[in-house]
Amino acid sequence: MVQLPSSFLYELSSLGFSGEAEALVASFALRHLRRMDFLAKNAYAGPAPDFPICRFHPLGRLAVIIWSLAEIRSKYEELNVSAEIIKDTFSDIALRQRLFYQKTGKVGLSREDCVWLRHLANVQIFKLGVLQYQPTRMFYLEKYEDGRPFFMISDAQKALLPAGTPVLNMHIQNGADLSPDLVDRSFQMAKDFFARVFPGTKFRAMICYSWLLHTGLKDLLPPGSKILRFAGNFKVVSETGDKRQAVERIFGKRFRRKADYPQQTSLQRAALRNPSSLGYALGVIYI
Repeated sequence: MVQLPSSFLYELSSLGFSGEAEALVASFALRHLRRMDFLAKNAYAGPAPDFPICRFHPLGRLAVIIWSLAEIRSKYEELNVSAEIIKDTFSDIALRQRLFYQKTGKVGLSREDCVWLRHLANVQIFKLGVLQYQPTRMFYLEKYEDGRPFFMISDAQKALLPAGTPVLNMHIQNGADLSPDLVDRSFQMAKDFFARVFPGTKFRAMICYSWLLHTGLKDLLPPGSKILRFAGNFKVVSETGDKRQAVERIFGKRFRRKADYPQQTSLQRAALRNPSSLGYALGVIYI
């Protein structure tokens, strides 16, 4: 009787999926058992964002990334990353699968999810407490893909933190608890972790590109809100009125009519009343 590898079953069970999701992923892997090693090995071959894994249907994308996890785990372990941090880092797959299911009613991952998960496949993302960190080199998003201006970055800022400087790119997952004590703990974990795991690299700053840092939120949220307190940790060096990420995170997606937007939370209602207060910002914490 043909059986799935124990390593795959371990990674699948450790993600905490529903019984339905776990069964569907296992069934896909079993049907394509002879090809799974090949599909996983070549999932992220070639340049972004046209990875082979993105060409699969949603369930196939999910199954292939989980098939890859045993090898990815071994690479994290080579860096002496603890089992707890690996588990927390891998949990991003379960979160994205759950959000995809809520939107579509299907078990799987979106194309965008798979493009993002290249960081996981390349051992370039670490979840430390409530935040994710990506060791990288400073980059400034000054133009849209079509060449239009995006962020305006001053020469003084570029001199203070030149492009190419080692930094930690911070990411906030959907639904992350931004209680100040948990955020502070994550910051300290990051400082300790990267000094230990990458001792030869001096990271100059933590950076964050996010709608959460846009100063217009001060007009929408009460002064003591967790979001504003989180944003207060950063020096905002530039911001734009681009609302795409804010709309996605606040409402789940963009709707055609204003009347169709959900108004279940105070932030949703405030954002609909004053959409000009939404935007996107670059914040920096120098370390």
